[in-house]
Amino acid sequence: MNLDNIFNNHRDFEDIIEPLSELVFKKILERYGPVYPLQFGIDNEEILVGELARLNTVLMMLESREEYEKCTIIKNRIRNIEATLKNMK
Repeated sequence: MNLDNIFNNHRDFEDIIEPLSELVFKKILERYGPVYPLQFGIDNEEILVGELARLNTVLMMLESREEYEKCTIIKNRIRNIEATLKNMK
């Protein structure tokens, strides 16, 4: 079977790719350990810091579009998160 026939026949391609991808993934796990999916214990502080980063990004987008009423809402939420983080320490 030549490569042109493999790529032209979708079913043959799937029959080859599936076992090959499983072998590659198995080799990665053997070499590096269980790296996917990354499972970290996420605590409340990490969740709040992530939300803070997201809100700051949204704020910059809203400011560039001059949507100042929405900016005010986002800024209030940012202040609340910052206060919560400060009280956690």
